[in-house]
Amino acid sequence: MIESVEIVRIATYLGAAVSVSLASISAGFGEGYTAGLANYALMKQPQTSDQMSRSMLVSQAVTETGAIFSLVIALLLLFGGVDRGSVGLVKAAAILASGLAMGLGSVGPGFGSGYTGGYACLALSRMPKKHNEITGNMLIGQALAQASSIFALVVALLLIYAIPDFEGLDLSQQIVRAVSYIGAGLCIGFGTLGPGSAIGYVAGRASDMIGRYPRERTLIMRTMFVGAAVTESTAIYSLVIAFLLMYAL
Repeated sequence: MIESVEIVRIATYLGAAVSVSLASISAGFGEGYTAGLANYALMKQPQTSDQMSRSMLVSQAVTETGAIFSLVIALLLLFGGVDRGSVGLVKAAAILASGLAMGLGSVGPGFGSGYTGGYACLALSRMPKKHNEITGNMLIGQALAQASSIFALVVALLLIYAIPDFEGLDLSQQIVRAVSYIGAGLCIGFGTLGPGSAIGYVAGRASDMIGRYPRERTLIMRTMFVGAAVTESTAIYSLVIAFLLMYAL
């Protein structure tokens, strides 16, 4: 068995950096996108300034959810003592995979939540009297989009804390096990890119339509739920495969 404290420490640093940096891409863009459309919408309805600002800030806070999860994972990697005790190639791979899972897993939900918030602000400018309904739909849609980042968080935590020791493995067995953990991290990370961003698109267009056709809100929301559920299915497939790579193979 390859025993090296340094290799685990290197993986810890890389995992923390990857986790936060990847998540920041979409969270920052999503929050800026919402603010940009909020400013555009505000010029159409200046009297809705207070409502618009509240909705924009709430949307930005939710959009940052994945980035906050990534920050937690990074802090756990750096200060949670995960590099103590077990050492070796397998442990290092699991730690690096946790950073990949959380960092990549936050990208799609960040873009999606930002899109939803931006179009909710546009809808508010068209129909300020429906502020509660539009904001409520925005929050539901963003919660659905962020479900993918929760999948990534679960996998990342399992990779950090629930990986068994593999004492006695020879080098080839260690490499196989290490690749399976890296594969699990990449699987849930890339697997949530599409669902997270696309559900945000569904929710954003739904908010836009509620602003245009408020009487059709029930029909619009029902379609949004069905569309989001089907879109989420591929993230669930990725979650299942990630579990299999970690524990069943």
